[in-house]
Amino acid sequence: MPILPPKPAPTEPGTPRAPRCSRRARVAVLTAVAVLAGGLAEGLVVSAGAATRVVRLTSSTGAAPTGAANGAKVTVSGTGVVTGTPDELTIQMGASTTASSATGALDENNTEVAALEGVFRSAGVKRADLQTSGLSLQANYDSSGAVSGYQASDVLTITLHNLRKAGDVIDAGAHAVGNDVQIDGITFSIANTSSLLASARTRAVQAAQAKAEAFASAAGTSLGPVLSITDEEQQTPPITEPTKFAASSSAGTSTPVPIQAGSQQLSIQVSVVYSLKSGRS
Repeated sequence: MPILPPKPAPTEPGTPRAPRCSRRARVAVLTAVAVLAGGLAEGLVVSAGAATRVVRLTSSTGAAPTGAANGAKVTVSGTGVVTGTPDELTIQMGASTTASSATGALDENNTEVAALEGVFRSAGVKRADLQTSGLSLQANYDSSGAVSGYQASDVLTITLHNLRKAGDVIDAGAHAVGNDVQIDGITFSIANTSSLLASARTRAVQAAQAKAEAFASAAGTSLGPVLSITDEEQQTPPITEPTKFAASSSAGTSTPVPIQAGSQQLSIQVSVVYSLKSGRS
């Protein structure tokens, strides 16, 4: 005799009955459960009434690149800086004279500048290192506008290659001119910069390569051969780190002009173009 399922318990009058799900709703629920069980990692199941859809989830962090396209390249720049000690100086030195006449002022000026040139020539300075860089003759006026005299000025640009004697020579030149001496400025330089610049170029290329390798690694690839290198214009930053040069006195009891040549930086900037390999090596 077949066993029949028990009959549902009778409900009391007035008790509300649970709503029956339609066949379409039950199918929607079963479909949502199946999608949720099989692909929750790929999407979010959203059910609205009898309609069910899967919303795809996205991530803000994408996969790292795995290589570069054929023909890809990267352009980087690098700077190399080296420091050297100046071995020559250039100074602007001359005389400024006044007189009641223009010719008198000029004649006096000529005498004093000739004495200045003689001091430097006696110290071994070549004529090629003496250059007239400023010459002027003008009238002076009093408060009423009348001519009160004339002023002549003559300036030499002098290059000295022996810094240890530079202080003595400058001091001797000033004494030769006296109170009319005029010094406008002094600069230091390095006579031969070829080896320093070669070292700076090497450092600049190394800096560019390090930068290019960092870019290539971030892009998931590696560097190929160099396609081009461009040497940019040389730059010379201001002189730093002063270094004193002692100079013995050769002008009686006068104190030689203190000379601080310092150090000088030379920099080279290069632009390098590298090819990128199509895959990580």
